[in-house]
Amino acid sequence: MQENAQEVKEESTVTFDDLGLNRDVLNAVKAAGFIKPSPIQEQAIPVVLAGRDMVGQAHTGTGKTAAFGLPALSNMKRNNGVEILVITPTRELATQVSDELFKYGRNLGVRTVTVYGGSSYKRQLDLIGRGASVVVATPGRMLDILKKGMLNDFAPSMVVLDEADEMLSMGFKEDLETIIHATSKKKQILLFSATMTPKVVAVTKKYMRIGIDCF
Repeated sequence: MQENAQEVKEESTVTFDDLGLNRDVLNAVKAAGFIKPSPIQEQAIPVVLAGRDMVGQAHTGTGKTAAFGLPALSNMKRNNGVEILVITPTRELATQVSDELFKYGRNLGVRTVTVYGGSSYKRQLDLIGRGASVVVATPGRMLDILKKGMLNDFAPSMVVLDEADEMLSMGFKEDLETIIHATSKKKQILLFSATMTPKVVAVTKKYMRIGIDCF
């Protein structure tokens, strides 16, 4: 009897050493005990390192923070200004992402600040003013700070919309659009979403450059 041929998908042999990360960032990854990248990390890291806009479909727990954080930190110029702005739907997620980025950027001397409502404006702004390289914020508080002109020379070279579908479903569409408009025109935009809803697709078409990479 002839057996049916079954296609066997080969497991990737790519390691973090193969992805072109900054040596200090790579050392932080190894110190955390990570050897092989997850699928979203393997696909996203080279794209982000190349400076291209990207849309990633990824759920919480798939390693998406490292997927954008590791290459973003590797590309930093370290020019004493905020270079990376990450927008997340909730205070809890903002704190989690900020802690993870701090861990990966510790060898680079990277300072991260978490910005959210219900906490002191002065304290958050003071921390940014002391030389923060990364700001992780909820959309409402970030929009409020920008509208009130509380930050001078705020021009991050990268804006990350994390869990974009959740933020849009919570009614933050106008907030996100204003934040995007208020930052540098030459910025790199990364968008991560668990689902590609019509609202998410509309944002990608409106604000992200032609030739975006989608995973």
